[in-house]
Amino acid sequence: MGLAASFTVTAVGSGQQFQWSKNGVAIVSATTSSYLTPPTTFEDTGASFTVAISNSAGTVMSTAASLTVTARAPLAGDLRFQQVDAASTVNGYGNGGTAVDAMLPGLGAKAYALSLGTPLWVSGTGDCSAASVTIGANCAWAYSALPLPSSMTRLDLIAGYGSDSYSNFQYDLADPNWPNAGDEASPAATSSVVTSLDLEPASQLFALSWAEVPSSQQGFFDVATHTVAAAELQASATQEGANSRVITALSVDTGGITYISYGWSADPLTVYEAQVSTASLGDAQSAASALAAAGYIITAIGRADDSGDVMLVGTRVKGDTMARPFIEAQGTGEVQTMMLEGYATVGIVVNSGQSGSHSYLGER
Repeated sequence: MGLAASFTVTAVGSGQQFQWSKNGVAIVSATTSSYLTPPTTFEDTGASFTVAISNSAGTVMSTAASLTVTARAPLAGDLRFQQVDAASTVNGYGNGGTAVDAMLPGLGAKAYALSLGTPLWVSGTGDCSAASVTIGANCAWAYSALPLPSSMTRLDLIAGYGSDSYSNFQYDLADPNWPNAGDEASPAATSSVVTSLDLEPASQLFALSWAEVPSSQQGFFDVATHTVAAAELQASATQEGANSRVITALSVDTGGITYISYGWSADPLTVYEAQVSTASLGDAQSAASALAAAGYIITAIGRADDSGDVMLVGTRVKGDTMARPFIEAQGTGEVQTMMLEGYATVGIVVNSGQSGSHSYLGER
């Protein structure tokens, strides 16, 4: 809901004229081989679209096409929703390519101006969590880079990843020169949104990922960081949503939950509902699926290293309870199908105790 739907017809012949109709009523000015609807509403679901094609030989009517409207899409340019229904994913992506798995070393940085980037993987391996880890060595965070649609350019979306000393976390969030990942990408830019976070105070490190659209951003994002007790996260998430803010990243630690939220100047009035869900590592997929079934987009996911539950935050526009399509994909073939069908990757969960444990969680 909220996106335009596109209908196209192909006909052979010369001197063709077209007239599109909705539910049998001609649509004014819809007289080409393609028709793009206005932004859809729930009331449009089930509408029937036909096109009459005419030339000197006569007129033929197309087979009717039915429109199905699913859950509300985030507004164009809103980076707070993990690229769900964004221009980068809505019509499929990957261009026939496959996801490229990569590692971010401690004190490292990466940027991808031609790819989508996933959140940092949530796993039970405890990377970078041990106090014995040497800062900047012997640890890394996993993520995946996914090819952008061919219609997009390098300036449409940047995926960035950075790691630094734990003590620099708050400073780095405000420093436009960090982490020097290339393409002048920085999570501190007002056109950026942090999409995942892992704080590792025991090894004096942290890592995060972010998304940025420097060439086409409308409005700006304002960031806030809070640390609360685990039992307080639901109340905090509810308050953030009531204030038109979205939690986009969280880190689960013994001292509490640190989360990052954003408001957006282009849409300061929409009220959101947020739901916090906790699950074991093996049940994270089921928890994510349940949130999607209730209309939530998973906007943040994280887990304490080697112990504790996975925590997920789902966000929806207040009252929008229509179920969202959700998929769990494992292996190259399933992941590629997920990409080509327009599912955005809202999380990757690795349960080292199970076979086939590397699971992409997709939503649209």
